[in-house]
Amino acid sequence: MFLKRRFIKRRLLYLVIISAFMVLMFMNNGHRFTSARMGNLPRSGKHFSSANIQSLVIKKNYDDRYLIFNRVPKCGSMSLTSTSYSLGAQNGFKVASPYEDGEKPNKSGEEQMEFIKYLHSQTHPFMYIRHQYFIDFENFGEKQPIYINMIRDPIARFESFYYFSRFGNQRGGGGAKLGDQKTQETIDECVQKRRQECTKPYWQVVPYFCGQEPGCMSRSRWALDRAKENIKNHYVFVGTLEDLDDSLKILEHLIPRYFKNAAQSMKSQKTIKVRNETYTRNKRETSEAAKIFLRTETCLSLEYELYDFVRERLYQFKDMLLD
Repeated sequence: MFLKRRFIKRRLLYLVIISAFMVLMFMNNGHRFTSARMGNLPRSGKHFSSANIQSLVIKKNYDDRYLIFNRVPKCGSMSLTSTSYSLGAQNGFKVASPYEDGEKPNKSGEEQMEFIKYLHSQTHPFMYIRHQYFIDFENFGEKQPIYINMIRDPIARFESFYYFSRFGNQRGGGGAKLGDQKTQETIDECVQKRRQECTKPYWQVVPYFCGQEPGCMSRSRWALDRAKENIKNHYVFVGTLEDLDDSLKILEHLIPRYFKNAAQSMKSQKTIKVRNETYTRNKRETSEAAKIFLRTETCLSLEYELYDFVRERLYQFKDMLLD
């Protein structure tokens, strides 16, 4: 009996030692994951699964001296741009948001190289904001900067773009040369008449993530899949306008160097003024029938796949960081 008790105690001791060793190994692996997968991006104090975050942020060694917000049109980007300037003053980083009449978001190889040189010549930390398709820095032998973006429900964005091209906002825009009849047509009427503007909507969202390859301009699954891969591999985070507050809070957790107090800053009177001034004029309600057509019979069906993909990732980040 005495020998049996000694044997049991010895087994229990072995189990305690093994358990302690496993805990130490887990903690060490977690630390290695943080440095290898998240690079220099700070983590919040909240605990979350490294396996889950690994599936969402798989790039390593981001060059966090530079952040690029290659903003998609009509996705609330002017409000976020205004907030970014306020955050730059608060958090100590420089912001540039250049604009040129007639500028194009796609660039030649030489223009991409020139942009990379320009970015690296700036005092850092530095945030660059522009309507510009994704540029893969690694194709030029450079470390990838932090990329972020914001998108919007595709039909809501299409509505905003459709009426903005006609009527603009308080700051300008509008004046598209369509003739009086087309200018005054609602989206419902445009769909009923099968106007090309509504049967082949401008391919405007996917290329921002797909990048600079010619194929990215095609309304295709190849372009969509490449956009998804780039979001997974090269973007720290993509938010949605419909989940703006949560998106900003997630950015606060992931990139506090740039986005500390972002959610509160978005509520400032300055940003509210910008939002009111950039609200598209003369928007009309779109019927459910027209929405169904746009969602199922046009390239917006591919945009919805991208939107749902982004939103699913957003909710995973929210579960890990906010809830």
